[in-house]
Amino acid sequence: MPYDWAGTRILQHNTVLPDKRRVFNNLDTLVPTDLREWVTPGNREEIRRALREMTLPTTRKPGSFDARAKEVWRWVTDSITYTEDAPSQLLSDFWQFPAETIATNKGDCEDSSFLLASLLLSSGISPYCVRVVFGTLEVSGSGPIPHAWTVYKDESGRWCTLESTLDPGEVPAELPSAEALSREGNPVGVYTPIICVNTEHVWEIGSRHDIAGVEEFISDHAKRKEGEGRRAEALRQIQKTA
Repeated sequence: MPYDWAGTRILQHNTVLPDKRRVFNNLDTLVPTDLREWVTPGNREEIRRALREMTLPTTRKPGSFDARAKEVWRWVTDSITYTEDAPSQLLSDFWQFPAETIATNKGDCEDSSFLLASLLLSSGISPYCVRVVFGTLEVSGSGPIPHAWTVYKDESGRWCTLESTLDPGEVPAELPSAEALSREGNPVGVYTPIICVNTEHVWEIGSRHDIAGVEEFISDHAKRKEGEGRRAEALRQIQKTA
């Protein structure tokens, strides 16, 4: 059965994560943060500056939104280097805000996915057409590895996977179908979605996961991210086959 990439059921409670941020110069103090706060489009200078570096369509005609999505995707993969969370953050799964990812030019899958979603929205694409997805990725028998990625609903109504951790120059000419990449046997890797988020809501995708709240899910997601090296290798395999 196809996945409902837009989200099946809104998760209305427990969307705050208690342990992804710390107070600067007071690292013993955690900052509880709602998951939706990491998707931050708007009129921020660093976002405007990034958009000015892109060659975006100047008119709204058929195909212009898909071209816009591809250009934003290309900018993120060309500009942001995939890296694991820094030990200096004292968190095994520290999440950067988009402005921080732009400033450092690096981040892991959550960081670059939140940045990509924020830039897509800031470029003029509707929030109805953008989600950040949390789930698993399996490549070449790697086993399910916790992962985050961005999906975009193209002008034909098809949800597409925009993998934000690709190397520079690796964005394909055609937007890849999210549904095709979720099927066993595809040559890239099996993406299995569990929850998704944009600026407005957090959703469960499907109804098989029995998710009580986002905090519980993300906590388990982070623990299983201890296989970060295996995930990095899986992503390199994606880059070779995409």
